Amino acid sequence: MCCFSRKHINCRRLRCRVCDCRHAKVQKNNWIPAEKRFLWDFRNLPLQNSATLRRYLHNALKLSVDLVASKKVGMLISSHFRLVLCLLGLISSVQSINQNELNELSRKFKYYHSAVRPAAPDNFVSDRNGTFFNIPVEMHLLATRTINRSVYIEIILVMTWIDERLRLRELKDRFSMPVEYAAWQPSLVFSPAITSKYTTLAPTSGTLNTYNTIKTSIECQTSAWKHPFESFTCSLSVVPEGDETLTVTAFHDLRTPTQKLLTNVFLGDYPTCSLEFMFRSEWPRALLSSFLPSILILSAVFFAQWKRRKIQILVSLSAMLGILIMLCSQRPYTATTLMDLWLCANFVHSVFLVLVDLTLPARRVRYTLMVHVDEERKTANPVKIMTTSETEHTGPLRFVNHVIDYLMKKEYKPRTTVVTACPGPTPIQRQITTAMLGNRKRAALFCILLSYLTFLLIYATIVIVID
Repeated sequence: MCCFSRKHINCRRLRCRVCDCRHAKVQKNNWIPAEKRFLWDFRNLPLQNSATLRRYLHNALKLSVDLVASKKVGMLISSHFRLVLCLLGLISSVQSINQNELNELSRKFKYYHSAVRPAAPDNFVSDRNGTFFNIPVEMHLLATRTINRSVYIEIILVMTWIDERLRLRELKDRFSMPVEYAAWQPSLVFSPAITSKYTTLAPTSGTLNTYNTIKTSIECQTSAWKHPFESFTCSLSVVPEGDETLTVTAFHDLRTPTQKLLTNVFLGDYPTCSLEFMFRSEWPRALLSSFLPSILILSAVFFAQWKRRKIQILVSLSAMLGILIMLCSQRPYTATTLMDLWLCANFVHSVFLVLVDLTLPARRVRYTLMVHVDEERKTANPVKIMTTSETEHTGPLRFVNHVIDYLMKKEYKPRTTVVTACPGPTPIQRQITTAMLGNRKRAALFCILLSYLTFLLIYATIVIVID
């Protein structure tokens, strides 16, 4: 019966969109909406025929496309969400094979041996290396998701071959092979192992299709020394144990654009049947957690040396301790990595800054002002302002410091300036002591800064050309 109406009265010659009936239509004022006709046909669908179910699902897809094309998205959502729930219950109750198909299989398998490989000519290919049993493979990649240093994949591998012994002329529709009737299967090694597997048979041609589903996480390989800029490589492969050859005839990437952006997929070269997944590590996290803090810590140590302050040693030691903790805590690999090189270089430069501060202290400059006033004459005598410079040389390296001073010829000689001062009631004597960076310390800090900039340039070059 047509899904447009229960009675074919006053029908127009229009094609039914669901049940393929060509004698369907009622009068215009009795026209039934598409989703109601669809649900009515669903309730009257015979559950015994799997071909009817497949035709129904095919027409359901056509109807959804038509609704989207006509911008009836609300109708699509309201009807098809209910249909999905109904289909789940329907599929669980529909048998994959009817009694007639089961009887035909039982008759065929009386003289069928699953250990014997099919001999259909369409299964063999010949080249200069010989003749091989060829199995076409279709890959349908559904999803990928990176998890730590592994990737989770969902993929379906469809393999096809012809078994001329399973041609059932009396049957027309493709059906799923029951477990008790095992047809010949190629001996394959899946890496990783398959999650589920089922086989369908086209009885008119004897074509067998095996659907292998893989839903699992794959451990990836990488070069540990590149951390945190490493690239991970994961592989999925299917290897035949016999002399069969696997030929990838089609690859369908059904992932979302975000998944395609995060994980790249490459198809293996013939004759291998494999996929390679590549993705990069999340180095921006390392940039915020390690690189930026270490640069700021070393900058604080460097600028603490600019003036002579009592806390500069404390700042330097605290920075060394912080970098040392970072160096010891971040150990995802047992091998030496680029992150270890970065933290170690920052630690060494901070140690150099502390050594410079301990061995080359700041220069002290002493100003002495002497004023003499003659009370009787009420006249001011010339005033001598003497400026002297002294360098602290203490400890076991004081002789080395004197030698460096002599070689660099940076010792300042005392200078005397004579000025005229106004008379005052009493003699005045004032002494002022300040501190400034010595030339030797400036040169040492400049060398450390130049060394650190050179290290940054070399490190950036390694990161850029690493791949």
